[in-house]
Amino acid sequence: MTPASIPLSPAAPVAPRQQLLGAAAVLLAFSLSLPTASGSVAAVLFLLAWLTAGGWRVQWQRWRASPTAIWATALLGMFVLGMSYSSATTADLGNFAGKYAKLLLLPAIVAGLVDANWRRRALLAFLAGTVLASTLSYARFAGWISERYASHVVQGHIHFGVIEAFAAYWFARLACERGPRRWLLALLAALLAFDVIYIDIARTGYVVLFALIVLLAAQRLGRKGVVVGAATALALALVAFTAFPIARTRLEQGWQNLRQYQRIEATHRGTLADNSLGLRLQFWRNTLRIIERRPLLGSGTGSLPVEYGRIAPHDLRTSNPHNEYLNTTEQLGLVGLVLLLGFGVAAWRESRRLQPAQRDAAHAVLLSIAVGSLFNSLLMDVNEGRFLVVMLGLLLAAASSGLERGRR
Repeated sequence: MTPASIPLSPAAPVAPRQQLLGAAAVLLAFSLSLPTASGSVAAVLFLLAWLTAGGWRVQWQRWRASPTAIWATALLGMFVLGMSYSSATTADLGNFAGKYAKLLLLPAIVAGLVDANWRRRALLAFLAGTVLASTLSYARFAGWISERYASHVVQGHIHFGVIEAFAAYWFARLACERGPRRWLLALLAALLAFDVIYIDIARTGYVVLFALIVLLAAQRLGRKGVVVGAATALALALVAFTAFPIARTRLEQGWQNLRQYQRIEATHRGTLADNSLGLRLQFWRNTLRIIERRPLLGSGTGSLPVEYGRIAPHDLRTSNPHNEYLNTTEQLGLVGLVLLLGFGVAAWRESRRLQPAQRDAAHAVLLSIAVGSLFNSLLMDVNEGRFLVVMLGLLLAAASSGLERGRR
């Protein structure tokens, strides 16, 4: 069955439930830029609305029409299977299972949210939530609200940096379209980008933002756009790291962290690294040692804390290697890594069915997480992982129904 042949809406009796599901999707998208607790509540409400939405025959057809939904389901199933042979404690097993349960949101959105109007409202709600969070970030920086209050309404800088960098990209992409509000969109993009570089000061956010600048230029200008985007990103980085003391300090700290870790490795191998970059390098090295022991299926869901303590008893223990590719491989082996990469490739290819603006946004979501996952376990992390599955679900739901064909 082709995507275009799938019924576009469930039967009339379930229409009120579809309205409830749409409203829950709007709340879920709006909460992506807000603290973890609000997003978790919104996710639960959405899943409850989805379970009562009905129209299961249509949902089954839409799920089958979406390769990304199938891969996400398979990856989630592998994490469930990984619980059966895991060396994790009961507490760790439940904790990790809960972190990856968010994968269910993607097939639920793709299969259940059939109304294009509600999807558009949800995407606008995400942008509105990001602008709100950025406004609060500026207010905190200016001293207009207290740090204690801000911690309840603004995410941590690492989490928000990735999401805000994508929002800056998306406003810039929308500004490329003709319309009376393009200058307002460009201004919002610039304000969010400035927040990432000067206020949020998360190095992962820097890398994601610069990667998205290159992507946007490539999307608009083709191959030569890669050169233009790289030059633009480099120029912006030079300005940021020379004109803005905070950004320059973060860069210098990263370089000092690396040099310090190199000295530790050269003189006292195995000595505890005491800086963020040094710890990451230590986590990666030890996680690779664990993977070597069980390369095919891994050590099971949530097994890293136990296995890490066994292989590196004198190092600082961790439940997060700060690299999603290593994190997934340690738990599920090469099978899990193939499922993770297959999920990303399927989403990239499926997004080609979308109209240009939505296609480009889907590619930007994937690039944001793919790049950020080199330095953090973003699928496992609550906020970034939820951002990935919710935004992809909202965008790719159109590809599974054909609702957006022939229009922007």
